[in-house]
Amino acid sequence: MNIDNIALVRAMDYIPFDGIIKPISHVPYLCKKSGSEFSFQLRKLLNELNITPKMDYSRNTEEGYFDSIVAEGARIEKEYLPYESDYNSMVLFSINGLCPDDSEMGFGNNTFSNKKVAVIEPLKYHLEETISLVPTDTSLKGDVVLSNEAILLIEEELYQSLSFEQKNMLNKNTFKIKTFNGTLKEAVKKELLFSGKYSAEDLSLSSSTGGIKPSSTSEALKECLNNIATEYGLLQMKFFNMITTNDDTLPKYSEFSKEFKNTIKVAKYFWTMFLDELLIFLNHPEMIDDVEELYDRGYFIEKIVELIRQKGIIGYKLFVDSYNKKLEIKLNNGTLPTPEEIVANSNGKKLK
Repeated sequence: MNIDNIALVRAMDYIPFDGIIKPISHVPYLCKKSGSEFSFQLRKLLNELNITPKMDYSRNTEEGYFDSIVAEGARIEKEYLPYESDYNSMVLFSINGLCPDDSEMGFGNNTFSNKKVAVIEPLKYHLEETISLVPTDTSLKGDVVLSNEAILLIEEELYQSLSFEQKNMLNKNTFKIKTFNGTLKEAVKKELLFSGKYSAEDLSLSSSTGGIKPSSTSEALKECLNNIATEYGLLQMKFFNMITTNDDTLPKYSEFSKEFKNTIKVAKYFWTMFLDELLIFLNHPEMIDDVEELYDRGYFIEKIVELIRQKGIIGYKLFVDSYNKKLEIKLNNGTLPTPEEIVANSNGKKLK
């Protein structure tokens, strides 16, 4: 196995009509995710109010039960969360297979299997942009321009819904466009095998497997990735470990040294904006002066979530839906700043 047998794979929510996959730092971007202090405190409230499903531990041995409860809880929780954003100047890919859903490890931030678009692209054309080479977490810096050997998979129903102009724009690219029915994971696996040059792997988020579940080709693939990383001076670190390290002796350190700080700045921008409006809704504007400093502190957020309980979860849900709608309008009319603009122009504070 050699570099010709290595495919970058990425599941997406959008179609790259211009043949370019851009990092989220370059585009206006909204998302909902768990992991913040607010989401943690709100999750406890939703559990106490029996809005999210309770885990029946006597059923843990049933196949799929644990994953289904985790996924359903995460889905419901997101309905009560405000939009935020993120900072990432890199595009993340998996290698020779679709990245597993986070729910496989018992948490629910990222789900890839339900997406309707995926790209398969040879690694060999992107070695200069590659910062770290990991089966589930390969990081490429900046815009990724797809080669003529790329394969773009689009769910059949989604493809048929495209306008004539959109299809025409797609067809101006030189890469292959293929449609699929069924699951994205199976479509990716089928296309990898059909290529005749890539192995089709089942990837794993567990470090004990080296990111690839055992197969007839998994060891050869791991050895090949190690050889490529050594030859081209690439890291083999998962993205979060990479952006939180302070080891300036690492290859290409300057390319990612500010990544984590910029992530915090963008998070602060959105959370302070949300909490300011929420405290007005909760009739406690006197607490707004503390938001800038305490937006991610447990005791402060716990106090706010208690105010939500007192106000009523139904009223809060109406508020957060209205708040999110306003951000969607900004996204759609082009007035939502990009993460890069937030970092560059506001230092993490609210843009006027």
